[in-house]
Amino acid sequence: MYILSNTIYTNNAKEAVHHMNNQQKDKNIYYSSSNSHESAFNRLYEILKMLRSPDGCPWDRDQTPQTFYKNLIEESYEYIDAFIKKDIQECSEELGDLYLVVSMLTIMHEEMNHFSLTQVLENTSEKLIRRHPHVFKNNYSEKVKAENPEEVIELWNSIKENIEGKKNEENIFAYIPGSMPNLLQSVEIQKKVKKYGFDWDKSKDVFQKIREELEELASEVENNSNRERIIDEFGDILFSLINYARFLNVDPDEALFRTNNKFKKRFTVMAELMKKDGIDLESETELSVMDKYWEKAKKINGEN
Repeated sequence: MYILSNTIYTNNAKEAVHHMNNQQKDKNIYYSSSNSHESAFNRLYEILKMLRSPDGCPWDRDQTPQTFYKNLIEESYEYIDAFIKKDIQECSEELGDLYLVVSMLTIMHEEMNHFSLTQVLENTSEKLIRRHPHVFKNNYSEKVKAENPEEVIELWNSIKENIEGKKNEENIFAYIPGSMPNLLQSVEIQKKVKKYGFDWDKSKDVFQKIREELEELASEVENNSNRERIIDEFGDILFSLINYARFLNVDPDEALFRTNNKFKKRFTVMAELMKKDGIDLESETELSVMDKYWEKAKKINGEN
């Protein structure tokens, strides 16, 4: 028997008090700020586990990997947008959202006994060590050197193919994700075939190919060809342009991102100028009028 605060407790009562104290201690993690990255990550993990529990949130509990995985793409683009805008506070928030999504997906897989968070983190750590033998030398008997980024990439490719077995002799494109955006897939496809020597020698040859593809598209359009042939020719032009971007050391996705933003900014200024002059953008149908304000918007934005 135990005496607490002038009250006599049995062993069972003591266990109940101990259980209540532990429950209170566990709950404190939800509300207590962390002072290290280890405790901060643990706090996030426990909050997400609580939200998925029977006592948690119906919406969070209802989510599955199938309903939730697209948030990875959305949050990634939101971080990129914040980074481009140089909004550091928003970058921090969006990276936090990415940690949230990745952690939530991991918990869902844990619940289905697919794998644990520990396994995910340990596998990643092991992969980093395995792919950096020029840094983590203790695990390797041979001395490995990689003194520049190009040599590192060559080393990575060798490790992926010869040690990790990520080489498919029957399909060289097997490790290009099918869910990857098509523009980025084109980049990866062209990088892959370049390893086999299937590439142009000079950038001017690629540019000539673009001209040829444009002529072929124009011919199909003029001849009123069926839609499938026009789509095919249009795709050939896009593929050739992406190839040309590689020769110019230009990221085509970044280039298109910049152009999209430039267009949106210019069009927004154009609409504001027209509104200031009493012209309704939705009812104005004269392209020549809009073009005049378009040119004004370019000057205001400091564009050529």
